[in-house]
Amino acid sequence: MTHCHHNVTKRRLFSLKELVEHFGGTIWFWRSQIWSGNLPVLTVGKKQWIDSLDLEEFINNHKSRLWEEKNKPR
Repeated sequence: MTHCHHNVTKRRLFSLKELVEHFGGTIWFWRSQIWSGNLPVLTVGKKQWIDSLDLEEFINNHKSRLWEEKNKPR
């Protein structure tokens, strides 16, 4: 019998390098999103971190359904 660990902590902060590794794109893509104000950043010293909650919101805000948008009645 296996046990599921319900108290596993979900990772909250990602470095820019980790965003590239886990979500794709380039460091310059993610920096451009920060500079344009599309993605908040936590800066500690010279290190920048992206909050997973902000990343989730960024993803949801940039989703679209191309077929539905293309075929909307005008």
